[in-house]
Amino acid sequence: MPSHYEVVPGLHVETVPGHNRTMQCVRLEQAGRTLYFFADIVPTRAHVPYAWIMSYDLFPLETLAAKKRLLPQAVREEWFCYFYHDPDAPLCRLVEHEGRIVPVEVNEVEVLA
Repeated sequence: MPSHYEVVPGLHVETVPGHNRTMQCVRLEQAGRTLYFFADIVPTRAHVPYAWIMSYDLFPLETLAAKKRLLPQAVREEWFCYFYHDPDAPLCRLVEHEGRIVPVEVNEVEVLA
């Protein structure tokens, strides 16, 4: 079961089991926008499809459950998503396209606008 903490107003930390038992994802909310750091639940854009789970995740079924909960929410709420292991485009938005959730690259200027 995930644990949620608000560190300071607008900065939330969520414990999400899957990759390991106590991995933390970070959500920053400000001015009606959300920036979400997926940590190792979704380390790169290539890992957005539900079935793409790292082979060394300790609890892959929990990773899958977390992705099925978080990714549609990111689409619905138009989050900026940060995939910190992605070497080319770590900052994206997720959109639904032809029944699949896909990342769309954004840049820092869009986030600050």
